Amino acid sequence: MKSPASASASPFHKYREIIIAVALFLLFDMSVLVLNFYTSFQIDQDAVAINLSGRQRYVSQRVARTLLELDAARAAGQPRKQATLDELRAGAKIFQVSMVAFRQGGVVPGGDGKPVQLEAVASEHGQALLGRAEALWNPYFHLLQPLLADNHYSDAQLSAALAYSQANNLELLTVANDFVSEAQAIGASRASRLRTIQTIGIALSLLNFAYTVFASLRHLFANDRQVAIAQQETAEILDTVKEGLFLLDANMKVGSQYSTSLARMLGRPVGAGTDFRLLLQSMVSEQTFTLACDYIELLFGERVKEALTGDLNPLTFLEVNVAGENGVATPRFLTLQFNRVLKDGKISHLLVTVFDVTLQVGLERALAQAKLKSKAEMEVMLDLLKVDPATLGVFLKSAEHSLLEINGHLRAAGGALDYRRTVNTIFRKIHTLKGEAAMLGLEMFENLAQQFETLLSSLREKGAVSGEDLLALPFPLEEFLQRVAMARDLTARLAAYHDAFAAPAERSEDSAGDAFAARLDALAQRVAHDQGKQVQLVAELDLLKAMPHKTRTELQDITVQLLRNAVAHGIEAADERADLAKSASGTIYVGLKPAEAGEYELILRDDGRGLAPPAIRAALLRSGRYSEQALAQLDDRQVVMKIFEPCFSTVERAGRDAGHGVGMDVVKQRIEQLGARLRISSRSNVFTQFSIHFAT
Repeated sequence: MKSPASASASPFHKYREIIIAVALFLLFDMSVLVLNFYTSFQIDQDAVAINLSGRQRYVSQRVARTLLELDAARAAGQPRKQATLDELRAGAKIFQVSMVAFRQGGVVPGGDGKPVQLEAVASEHGQALLGRAEALWNPYFHLLQPLLADNHYSDAQLSAALAYSQANNLELLTVANDFVSEAQAIGASRASRLRTIQTIGIALSLLNFAYTVFASLRHLFANDRQVAIAQQETAEILDTVKEGLFLLDANMKVGSQYSTSLARMLGRPVGAGTDFRLLLQSMVSEQTFTLACDYIELLFGERVKEALTGDLNPLTFLEVNVAGENGVATPRFLTLQFNRVLKDGKISHLLVTVFDVTLQVGLERALAQAKLKSKAEMEVMLDLLKVDPATLGVFLKSAEHSLLEINGHLRAAGGALDYRRTVNTIFRKIHTLKGEAAMLGLEMFENLAQQFETLLSSLREKGAVSGEDLLALPFPLEEFLQRVAMARDLTARLAAYHDAFAAPAERSEDSAGDAFAARLDALAQRVAHDQGKQVQLVAELDLLKAMPHKTRTELQDITVQLLRNAVAHGIEAADERADLAKSASGTIYVGLKPAEAGEYELILRDDGRGLAPPAIRAALLRSGRYSEQALAQLDDRQVVMKIFEPCFSTVERAGRDAGHGVGMDVVKQRIEQLGARLRISSRSNVFTQFSIHFAT
């Protein structure tokens, strides 16, 4: 194992030739660049010197010309022109300043009037030419001084300057031309030297580049051989492992190395650079997808400890459909495990391991199903033991009959309106069945009916119900029928071991009222307990035994629904009743009495909060069933009668005993089947009474 020191030195040792070659290449380039810059600067200075020396030639001729113009004006007796004098003075000044700058270096006006830096003449020939020019110019400039000083020079002074100009102008022009040629020769020499430097630098750079390429290729070939060996070994490992393995970067892209079994396990094509989010999005729900992306981003966080994130993994149980050899998709269950890959102490990737846990899940589900079945059978058996055999037999027979009727409604349903009516009809039957189960204390059947109601509620709340929506109902219906059949089977099996569960004889009609009253009281206490209330039931149902079987069944259904409604909606909680100076326990009276003209009257009265038309109006408006204008046209009696409409409830959140808007709908239907009349009396915070008049 290498030490840290040797490991840190190995990269330089490995690539020493390439590093030296690159350093030399940079050195050559920097040297050439410096020489280029310096020579280019000198060439720029030469260009300035050429331009200014050419200007000297022109200026000398301009000075001579202005002297001739001044002399011609004098000879013609014309006044001196100020413009001509100004031109003479400007030319003489520029020539003098440039001569000084050529000798000593300095700033002079350029061709555009802007100041430029002029370097002193350094060549020997240039210095000689400059000496000749100064020998001609200095006397010339001395004779021009009276003309440059002011306008009061004499004609003799002008004649002296003009005479010198005519005698020496040609020689001064010749010297100026030679000086221009010298400046051009110097510039050409430096340009040639620059080209030579560039050529040498390029040649050296090319040689160095060739060496660098050679050294790089040699190392590259050696590294390629090592990489090929490593890739071959990695490929053999990845082809062999049964788990899905791949690397995931911070952009959630799959790395170039992944196990062969990965695509088969996921049931989807996977390649290098595949976006893991696209794979994941096609396999999980939107909520799980969001949680998984957040979890992966969390793992890339430097401050988060990996050991503390294991329980947050939302992909520990993932169900996917994988096509088999026959092309048929079968569900598989996978677990994805994420581990950080560190490089130089930083998180570079995540190593993702995919495990197939289908067999494990199958065993766990089989065990859970066996436990559930055993628990269900035990619950059914315990529930059956609480009910006398005769009553249980009647309930199971009635439940089976109701469920088969529901199945018939589902088969016969057709058309959008009929689908909605079918849902409402099934809702009433299931709600009635739930009430009967609750009255007998058969919690399993009550819970099944509650689950069925929840599914029906979701369908009823839709804008329109289609035939496809009803396809979801046969499954809970079949489960309900299976539980009823299981209950009947358990009853028969228990009957073989206990005389009490032998084939039941018809129950005595004399005890019908008392038994029903006892079940009503148990139901009232259970609902009150769930609602956090206290209730006392007073029942006078002796006349129930005198009713025909069908009438008695209808009356029992009505009573159960009204009782649940009274406890859930009417009776207040103990603290609310205390504020109204009422006893903590609410009282509900249920009675069946004879009425006038050979009729009977079923009464259910509670001392609760009463029916409040404003609260009912608010619930109707909140439900969207009626507008404010429509409700304004209804009196309080009409508003109260709306509680019997299907799907209406004053409870905003449905529960086990209220909120589905079915109970009062069942009451209305049963009253219509009896051909009875309903009368409602209520006083706010005092009582509510339902009186049902019917004839047998």
